[in-house]
Amino acid sequence: MATISIEHASKSFGSTEVLRDISLDVKDGEFLVLLGSSGCGKSTLLNIIAGLDPLADGTIRLDGEVVNDVHPKNRDIAMVFQSYALYPNMTVERNIAFGLEMRKYSKAERKAAVREVASLLQIEHLLSRKPSQLSGGQRQRVAMGRALVRRPKIFLFDEPLSNLDAKLRGEMRTEIKKLHQTLKATMVYVTHDQIEAMTLADRIAIMRDGVIQQIGTPQQIYSTPANMYVAGFVGAPPMNFVEVELARRKDQFGVILPAVLKGQPIEYFLPLQETEQLAGREGSKVVLGLRPEMITHNAFGQSSAPEIECDVELVEPTGADTLCLIRLAGQPAKARVSPLFACEPGESMRFSIDTSRICLFDGKTKQLIG
Repeated sequence: MATISIEHASKSFGSTEVLRDISLDVKDGEFLVLLGSSGCGKSTLLNIIAGLDPLADGTIRLDGEVVNDVHPKNRDIAMVFQSYALYPNMTVERNIAFGLEMRKYSKAERKAAVREVASLLQIEHLLSRKPSQLSGGQRQRVAMGRALVRRPKIFLFDEPLSNLDAKLRGEMRTEIKKLHQTLKATMVYVTHDQIEAMTLADRIAIMRDGVIQQIGTPQQIYSTPANMYVAGFVGAPPMNFVEVELARRKDQFGVILPAVLKGQPIEYFLPLQETEQLAGREGSKVVLGLRPEMITHNAFGQSSAPEIECDVELVEPTGADTLCLIRLAGQPAKARVSPLFACEPGESMRFSIDTSRICLFDGKTKQLIG
């Protein structure tokens, strides 16, 4: 068992409140990602779990045992840092084995453990090299090997891939995911990169200004964001936000969506399911959230989804998809279409709107409505 329970954790540095009443549970064998922009408190929370920073208020439990006052070396936790933190004068083999050496493991035990970890990480051919002779990706593998060799109950990762180029980050994400599937260990991973979070996590905890905004699976975070911050933070490109009016047309409930066609303003009515949370709000303004892929081409005219036609101001080819910049309610918005059906800038195009997946947010509270 390797569970983590954080109850009402708070932390300040001087007059700056970094964590505000954080409560969070990590299940045995779970891969949890703490996601947020710089300064949101995610690394501080990780350091508190590791015992590197004292907790001002609240409780930290590992496997049900309160560890607030337990020294880091007694928490059975291994941490992988952004900076690798390798000893430059030691070989790769010695770097990996050093923790075992400090714990008085025999030479034979150390050698066997290092060989096993090196094989798992595919770095057997690097054992005699020094860190200065390694690439960034190889150094990160060694840093992970040093954590793995101790066989801790919990692994903590503090933005371990941020120093790597895009190609290496993609490769290392795959390796870390494979590693988790093999070890089935409890892992907590800090990043500001939403792609890392979405591809690696069993669950994601999104943080902002020391507060957890939402905890859920990657699909829950993406499809049902708790508020506009989460909706705008996750997704590339991010969700489009459009202020619209709730209305009823011919006994059908929906929203009025302003657009621009041939340079002139035009309005479309998008029918929606009238939920309990929306009842009685006709005539009021809400914020419509549309992912770019929810505004797309209807290539063969087979979709029953409502359609709009509007001017395309700009196109951005990305390879597999093309992004079209349009204007909804006076604001720029992006649609995602197949390159086969994209029009030229300055032309107009018909788009299908997937109303089954849209989000509606309260304009004042910024929270998801039902």
